[in-house]
Amino acid sequence: MRAVDFISIPARMNELWNWVVALDSWDYCDPKPLSELIANEKIIPGEFSQAIADIISGKRKPNKKAAAKLKIPARKRMKIAGSVSTIIGLINIFKYEAIYDEGIGVIGLAAKQGCEPIEVLRELEGEAKEFIYNTCNSLNVSQETLENLLRHLRKKINHWPVV
Repeated sequence: MRAVDFISIPARMNELWNWVVALDSWDYCDPKPLSELIANEKIIPGEFSQAIADIISGKRKPNKKAAAKLKIPARKRMKIAGSVSTIIGLINIFKYEAIYDEGIGVIGLAAKQGCEPIEVLRELEGEAKEFIYNTCNSLNVSQETLENLLRHLRKKINHWPVV
C-alpha cells in the first residue's frame, strides 16, 4: 500500500486547506494566520469549531518546544508539505495508475517507450529523489526534516476530520 499523498486528501479538507495551514501554524506558536482567518471569515467551519473552542478554553496549547526547533517557518510548513506531497503523488500516478494504450502505470509507459518497466521505475524514482534533494537544498533543511514534515501531513490526512 502506498502512502497517502496530497492528491488523495478528502475533498472537504482540500476546501478548508487554509484552515488546516492556519491551525498547524497556531500549533507551532504562530497565531497570526489563524487570527486573520477568524477575523475575515463569517463562519468557522464545523470541523474546526472544537479545535477553536479548545484554543479559547486553554485546553489546546501551542507546542513551544517543537516550535523552537522548527527549521521551516510555522506558517509555511503545511504549504510546503502539500506542494511536495503533490509532486510525489503525481510521480506515483505515473508509476501505478496512469493509463496508456499499452497498459497501466510503469508497464504501459515502458511499452510505450520501448524499454523495460524497471528502467521506467528507476527513472521515476530518480525524479522523485532529485525533486526531494532540490527541495531540501532550496529550503536549507535535511531530507529527514522534509520527511518528518510529510509524515506530519499524512497524519493530518489520516486523522481528518479530527484537527
